Amino acid sequence: MRSLLLPGLCVLLSACASDPASGGGPPPATLPDDGLVRPHGEGPVSLRVGQVLEIALMSNASTGYQWEFTSDGAPVLARTTGPATPPPMDTQPPMPGAPSLARWWFRAEKPGEATVRMVYRRSWETVPPVEVVEYAVTVE
Repeated sequence: MRSLLLPGLCVLLSACASDPASGGGPPPATLPDDGLVRPHGEGPVSLRVGQVLEIALMSNASTGYQWEFTSDGAPVLARTTGPATPPPMDTQPPMPGAPSLARWWFRAEKPGEATVRMVYRRSWETVPPVEVVEYAVTVE
């Protein structure tokens, strides 16, 4: 009996110690492609006419702060509605006062260069915004 216990324990321990990145979830090639382009950081973004750019930023409305557009990329980009199937949400409702993810979508209408710039501020204050994001977009 003891002779089987040690090899079984070794197998269990090796399974627990395996790299979660290599064994957890489907490989990247099999993840669903919803067709949206999501910028990584604030670097330049390239789109083709007809593609949709999604910008997602953390927000907390309970603080009075909100994102405002100072440049929306028009006429190269046009604001549009989100995908028909929204991204999956947590099963628990958000806690009051907790931050959430705000999303905006832009369709590439015609070739050219555009800038999407947003500021995070309280509309009634006259101080500089607490955060500014800017995306340089090239549509081919």
